Amino acid sequence: MKNLGRVPAEMISIEQMPRSVWGRRRKRMLITHSIIYTPFGRMLIGSVDGGICFMGVMDEDDVCMGEMRARYPNAEFKRQTMPEHQNVRHFLMKDWKHVGKIRIYVRGTDFQMAVWQELLKIPVGKVSTYGEIARNIGRPRSLRPVGNAVGNNPVIYLIPCHRVICSSGKMGRFHWGVDLKLLLLNFESRSGRKIQGFFNWEPTLF
Repeated sequence: MKNLGRVPAEMISIEQMPRSVWGRRRKRMLITHSIIYTPFGRMLIGSVDGGICFMGVMDEDDVCMGEMRARYPNAEFKRQTMPEHQNVRHFLMKDWKHVGKIRIYVRGTDFQMAVWQELLKIPVGKVSTYGEIARNIGRPRSLRPVGNAVGNNPVIYLIPCHRVICSSGKMGRFHWGVDLKLLLLNFESRSGRKIQGFFNWEPTLF
């Protein structure tokens, strides 16, 4: 795999973390976390049992760490670089010789998981819309809940919420800021054949 292209379905998988794992107060789950350096800046990445449970931009250390703690209030945290963290870094740096499968393991409702699964289907360099996502999961009238689920994505970039725009062509909101959304889309942009159900993203300066 020489470029991101259409990331194979088996390359990145997502699993729903059961309440029996994230909700337990005794024998709490352990989240190991570290900071990785990427083309988009420093990122905080956390994992449980080899699965990525959180990834966010490290503008302010305490803010990003606080968000991960808020998502997993019953967890214990340990700063330690794990092989799965390095694997994600290789993926973001396009170091394909060292990239293995990436497993995402996150807390989320059934509805959120359906939306996030749908986001994984959007090819690199393409964009979809909130309305299209809603239709694809069989909830065509649930635009606002779909938008909320997209905005509540716990794993930046790997769950590609940045590839969703408004049907009007407007960028829409992005948890980490519209400037970063543009940066991610322009980073991925490529001229290529059209894929049914998606739109090509063309580089932009605004």
